[in-house]
Amino acid sequence: MLAINQVVASSSFAFKLLFREFKRGELSIILFAMVLAVSAVFSLALFSEKLQAGLQQQSSNFLAADSVLTSSRNISEDWISQAKATELNTATQVRFSSMLFFQDEMQLASIRAIDQAYPLRGELLVTQVPWGKSEVAETRIQPGEIWLNSKLVTNLKLEKGDLVEIGDIQLKYTEILSSVPDANLNPFNSNSLALIHKADLAATNLVQPGGRFQFLLGLAGDKLKLSEYEDWLLPKLNRDVHKWTSLESGDNRILRNVRRAEKYFLLASLLGIILASVAIAVAASRYCQRHFDLVAILKTLGASKAQIQSVFIIQLAWLALVGIGIGLLIGYLGQQLVLGLLADYLPGELPNVGYRPWWLAISTGLLSLLLFSVYPLIKLFDIPPLRVLRRQLTGGDNKDWLNWIFSGSAIFVLMWLYSGNLKLSLALFVSAGAVTLVLLILSRSIIWSGRVAGAQAGSALKLAIAGLYRRAQANSVQLISFTIALQLLMIVLVLKNDLLTQWQDQIPEGTPNYFAVNIPNHQVDNFSQAFAQQGISLTDTYPVTRGRLIAVNDIPVRDQVSKEKKKKDSEVEQSAPRSFGRELNLTAYPSVPIDNEVVAGSWWQAEETKPQVSIESGVAERMELKLGDKLSFNIAGWEFSAEVTSIRSVKWENMKPNFFMIFNPPVFESLSPSYIASFYVDQNQKAELSQLMNQFQTTSLIDIDAIINQIREITSQASLAVEFILVLVVIAGGLVLIAQIQSSFHERKQELVILRTLGASSKVLRLSVAYEFICLGLIAGLFAALSNEIALYIIQTQVFNMQASFHWQYWLLGPVVGATVVGSLGLLTCWRLLTINTQALLRSLA
Repeated sequence: MLAINQVVASSSFAFKLLFREFKRGELSIILFAMVLAVSAVFSLALFSEKLQAGLQQQSSNFLAADSVLTSSRNISEDWISQAKATELNTATQVRFSSMLFFQDEMQLASIRAIDQAYPLRGELLVTQVPWGKSEVAETRIQPGEIWLNSKLVTNLKLEKGDLVEIGDIQLKYTEILSSVPDANLNPFNSNSLALIHKADLAATNLVQPGGRFQFLLGLAGDKLKLSEYEDWLLPKLNRDVHKWTSLESGDNRILRNVRRAEKYFLLASLLGIILASVAIAVAASRYCQRHFDLVAILKTLGASKAQIQSVFIIQLAWLALVGIGIGLLIGYLGQQLVLGLLADYLPGELPNVGYRPWWLAISTGLLSLLLFSVYPLIKLFDIPPLRVLRRQLTGGDNKDWLNWIFSGSAIFVLMWLYSGNLKLSLALFVSAGAVTLVLLILSRSIIWSGRVAGAQAGSALKLAIAGLYRRAQANSVQLISFTIALQLLMIVLVLKNDLLTQWQDQIPEGTPNYFAVNIPNHQVDNFSQAFAQQGISLTDTYPVTRGRLIAVNDIPVRDQVSKEKKKKDSEVEQSAPRSFGRELNLTAYPSVPIDNEVVAGSWWQAEETKPQVSIESGVAERMELKLGDKLSFNIAGWEFSAEVTSIRSVKWENMKPNFFMIFNPPVFESLSPSYIASFYVDQNQKAELSQLMNQFQTTSLIDIDAIINQIREITSQASLAVEFILVLVVIAGGLVLIAQIQSSFHERKQELVILRTLGASSKVLRLSVAYEFICLGLIAGLFAALSNEIALYIIQTQVFNMQASFHWQYWLLGPVVGATVVGSLGLLTCWRLLTINTQALLRSLA
């Protein structure tokens, strides 16, 4: 009974104390930190996960499913049945090449035998006239029908309703196919495309033993169900027969953009959590410090340590409840407002993402408050009663290492909870710890060395330098916090600019939206002239022939190729049009192609006739090729060797023909290659393409306009997400700055009272405060620029697989922004202290 009465008494006192401090506004710092930290994490997690899910859902259009199993053999019916039992939607298709016949015309086509469910994601696009404007197909293909692309319709001279012969049957031509969602973006692999219903496949008698066929199973449905099926299926696959493709593993260029955006979301979110946690840490520490005197008085009056502990634990519990509740409400309303404002730009209806953002935000608030408050509470509870007389006494002496353990554990656990990636969390945590240690040493050294400069300065600057020196320990912590906040903001800003620039440069206005392939050697000039007469200029024209790399320095590459095919960690290999297990598309060109850059060696001169070859940098790295190596090739039985004279970097995402190997023009003089060209056609000119292409019967035209539009739509949506996340991280960074400044209020009040008593003017005091924070901001900006450069190099090269670059402008911008932002925030936050009179200051210290 006595214990219950003590608990009731402690609760009553805790509520009275809490209410009194709310009235006085003393809890505003920690409450505001809690609210903003929880709301920032919640809105960040909720918005970014919704957008990621929306982008993934939209990006799955490029697979025509969420995941696809490709096999060189018939896919087991048991596997399909298991997928349906797992409540997944399925679509099957068979791909192969065959001849199509109509009257006296014939044409080789790439055939897809699909079922009624295809596509599971995305839409089939059709057009009313060859090369005309695309529109979504209103119906699905039916048995007895065949849908043909514009090239086939033109070459076979078909009219709607004509019967086209394929194998042993005739199918009715009913639609002009413009695009399929899982179209191959590689122009070298694109043939004239035809769709038939899978029910008609057996009657064609084309599927025979020994034929080259691809069997595909598309899957779509709930992410957890899909993951469950994937875990069941993958152990059963044969890597020589099967290939599993998903949004995470696919080598599609668009999917790589989305995955890169997701990495940015994750990194920015982690940095935002760190900033929010630091703000809570600063506020919690200050909260406990302000109660040292109260605890000493309570102990003097006979209160036990257990009673005092219960009072403050109850206070923090209610503070956590209120802060988390308000933070969740603000975060939810904030992200709903943003979703409403950006509704026209986001990918359709964003899916629900479950409860993860909710428990993540709650965990952030609870863990931050708990772990960041443990050490300050230990000091608070150990305050000796003698502090009533000797105010310099504090508790928890010689236990500062506990603070580092609890604070570090809080940050690491939060990072791990959010990312789910132990390796990334550990890497960021260790690097941040190393940077913090270096900054601590540098900041303490700079502040201590400022004494000499301060002695020679004017009165206001003298006061500022003296204040920095007098609060060396606190200012060192502040300087580290300012530096980390500015550094993290710089990282997010630089990555955001680099990503947006890369996406915008990938597909600028006027990007070629058509490829013409198989242009005969003798018709290249006529082809260019015919298009030029219609106001269409060919942007890139390359001779192309098929060939095989057979030896390096007279050593056959067959074994090397087999080994290299097992490597999966190279993004360049994922971007490549061809693997080295078969023939390559080879070209010759007099100058360095657009979006190619020579990174080693030099390009050939026009008068040189000796066979030379330029290789792509990723190939050089994988196969350990170097300048001066002799590569041997076989082109249609002709074997020759060429010396490696240059190594190039290639922008594979530019939607243009790109090559692993480029020769100097003399190599192709004895060959009769076909040509490939790319060009841009305005929407109003598309109707003229049909007449133009009738003049070149053997040339195929590939329309990638729909694909380009989809890429632009996805990247613009990802860009919006990047902008929104940047704003949230900026807010979190600003919170850290404000919390650090407010943590020194009590000491500043004491200084102001003393200085005013000694006759210091308001102008001198204002200038001294401004100078102090400007100095801190200037040093923090310089440190941030330095650590930002190091961190960006690691993140760009190891996380985003981007080319690292030196950001010299931030070495100028960092100190200026640091001095301006920290100086302004410091002066504004302290402005009330500088404007109230001395009597009011004395009363506030009481």
